[in-house]
Amino acid sequence: MRYAKICKSCEQQFPCGKTSNVITCSIECRLAYREEKKGKANCLHCGKYFTFSPSTKKIYCTYACHLASGGAWRAGIAAQKALMKYGAKKDANHHEIVNALKEAGAYVLDMSHVGAGFPDLIVGAHQKTMLMEIKNPKTAYGRRGLNKNQIKWKEQWLGGPYSVVDSIEAAIRAINSMADPKPPEVPIEGVVGE
Repeated sequence: MRYAKICKSCEQQFPCGKTSNVITCSIECRLAYREEKKGKANCLHCGKYFTFSPSTKKIYCTYACHLASGGAWRAGIAAQKALMKYGAKKDANHHEIVNALKEAGAYVLDMSHVGAGFPDLIVGAHQKTMLMEIKNPKTAYGRRGLNKNQIKWKEQWLGGPYSVVDSIEAAIRAINSMADPKPPEVPIEGVVGE
């Protein structure tokens, strides 16, 4: 048995199946309906009239107009403001590792806001400095290890030790590895000059 629907374009009744998702009676009506639903605007940069999909809200006719109007620059400023307001995203274990390092007597400078592959922490302990990247083993991203930017930064680094840690224990081991081993005790047999 056939059912009927009202066409969304010409508003005429047309036959269809019971479970049909069709909303127009013909290809011509479908194209007309799509055209009618498109968003319409004048480009804010060049003033040209253009149409766009109803699922997007555009204010420039092309990406070139977006760039020419300073859109990429404005997006960068907005991203910087958001970073300043909300801070850089940190691993879930970041704060606990920082606190544990401080409790162990290390001086910790949080550099996670720098980005571009720079390590999360600069750690001072035992009169030495270490760069430390924190990874969270509970996330797929953390288990993958260093990303491309971090690998490139590490390869170019010519300074002191660089360590990747994923737990409090690993961080403490890293700073303890910077301690100078005690020189072996040598028994004194006599006093010099006698």
